[in-house]
Amino acid sequence: MHIRPSTVTRKVLKYTIFEDGLALSEQEFRARIVGCILAGRPEEAVKLLSEFYAIPEPSLRVGTVKRHRKVLGCYVAREKRIYISQSQLLADPFVILHEFYHHLRASSVGRDRQVEKRADLFALTFIRDFKRSSMASSG
Repeated sequence: MHIRPSTVTRKVLKYTIFEDGLALSEQEFRARIVGCILAGRPEEAVKLLSEFYAIPEPSLRVGTVKRHRKVLGCYVAREKRIYISQSQLLADPFVILHEFYHHLRASSVGRDRQVEKRADLFALTFIRDFKRSSMASSG
């Protein structure tokens, strides 16, 4: 997958994403990421997201972290690692994208603490675009 900047609008860089010679919009890219996670390929999704946002790729690990044993997922900034509490959650787009948001913020802004609501909104945007894409392709 190749990502090229196409235009700059209001300080937001818009991208044209090329995969297999086809141009994808950001909405199509987000839908493809969710599809990748649902298909059981979270590592591939995280790699593509890292390339898209031009940040180092975090590692994924099934397990928990002290003081965070009761959560579904947790991002540890000093390790650059996303912990997922149960292996079946590796196919849950909300959990993977929510934790990736924390990695994104820690990588680009250097902040350890982020607002959970923004991480939720980040994940829900991807899921919304996936649902729209699925409805459009089914009829």
